[in-house]
Amino acid sequence: MLRIVLFPFSFLFGFITCVRNKLYDWKCLSSTQYDDIYVISVGNITVGGTGKTPFVEYLLRSLSQRYQIATLSRGYKRATKGFRFVTAQTTPQQVGDEPYQIKQKFPDVVVAVDVDRRRGITNIRKDYPEIQIILLDDAFQYRKIKPNLSILLTDYSRPLYRDSMLPAGRLREWACFAKRADIMVVTKLPAEIKPEEQQNMKQYYAKIFPNDIFFSVIEYNEPLPVFSNNQKISTADLRKYEVLLITGIANPSPFEDYIRRFAASVQTISFPDHHAFTEKDMVYIAGKWNEKNTNHKLLVTTEKDAVRLQQMNIQETLKRNSYYAPICFRFSGMISSDATSFDFWISRKLDDFFAKE
Repeated sequence: MLRIVLFPFSFLFGFITCVRNKLYDWKCLSSTQYDDIYVISVGNITVGGTGKTPFVEYLLRSLSQRYQIATLSRGYKRATKGFRFVTAQTTPQQVGDEPYQIKQKFPDVVVAVDVDRRRGITNIRKDYPEIQIILLDDAFQYRKIKPNLSILLTDYSRPLYRDSMLPAGRLREWACFAKRADIMVVTKLPAEIKPEEQQNMKQYYAKIFPNDIFFSVIEYNEPLPVFSNNQKISTADLRKYEVLLITGIANPSPFEDYIRRFAASVQTISFPDHHAFTEKDMVYIAGKWNEKNTNHKLLVTTEKDAVRLQQMNIQETLKRNSYYAPICFRFSGMISSDATSFDFWISRKLDDFFAKE
């Protein structure tokens, strides 16, 4: 019933985004394209998490071995404005949790934030003229730049062909505009998916997306301490503990399901995506922690939330028992959509571009 009520607003929003896209397609609005650097846009067409950060990290691991590379994002929900480089001295509040996380994991990669991506690219190139590739994070709707390669991510559990425009659904623009991307990566496939189901999904997507489609899964590595003074534990060790699970991500269900597979019990406290933890939140979390009348208890959180919790004033017992599960991206090995074929595909694109120089 609610979707029916919201449909007129969805139609209006869809009409506005359609007109905007057409103005760019017809060159009534200008887009900047760079001929001497390679710009890769990674984005989605829906609101909510599609695994962009793990995918950007995958690209950094594979491409930084051959090229000088930088990442640029808007720095979602940061407390600052304008252009900023992310350094070892900056905080998640200053640059956003995801750019901060990337810099922590890739200290030699240039990481910057700016809402104005054209200005951001100009500033990066001024200070780092050796940069060859710039990854634009969450930039599918940023039409002021025409990337050399546009990669669209979409969540397996929320197919574009079954979704609706905002606010009735989750689409930022009509699904037909997905074809603006050069390739699509369907993320977060369940581990138990059958090849025929994956093939059926590919056939459905082919109706709205004529280009290459790849499939991938999100996996979690062994838990790591949020604070450096903790002892190491394994996933198997979780069966001995009651877990207080803290999440501030768009869709916490897969992560919660994963932890429930191992822990003796799980109590979840969910916050909105990119939530900036406050002292009041810490008091509430500590209260829930203290209610657990056992010595075998852990606080477990996501990798993205861990970088924000590290900035907070947390009681010592919580610090000693706080862990996060590192997330990683892996291409599915079914129907020729594995990492080898993707890596070959993108390497060929880059080789062709840099051969022209």
